[in-house]
Amino acid sequence: MIENICKRATAKIHINNQISEAFETQRGVRQGDPISPKLFITVIEQVFKETDLKYGINIAGENLRDLKFADDVALCIEKEEEMEEHLERLNNE
Repeated sequence: MIENICKRATAKIHINNQISEAFETQRGVRQGDPISPKLFITVIEQVFKETDLKYGINIAGENLRDLKFADDVALCIEKEEEMEEHLERLNNE
């Protein structure tokens, strides 16, 4: 069912008061679709588990690795090279 929802999605682009012809989207979920947030959360949680982030910052004795809210994610990484490594790993998932 979810695959069918994503496969049949189309979009139009609105630029300078002109609207493009409809085209089939290649990936992603529809903005505004009630299932979109649940799919995003399900996928992002799995991606973070698989990348096994070892970094983070220490706050009151707790290691804080990331902050997630809705479709926003903030990574808590102190060193630039660790951020680059982690972003590369996320990009490859």
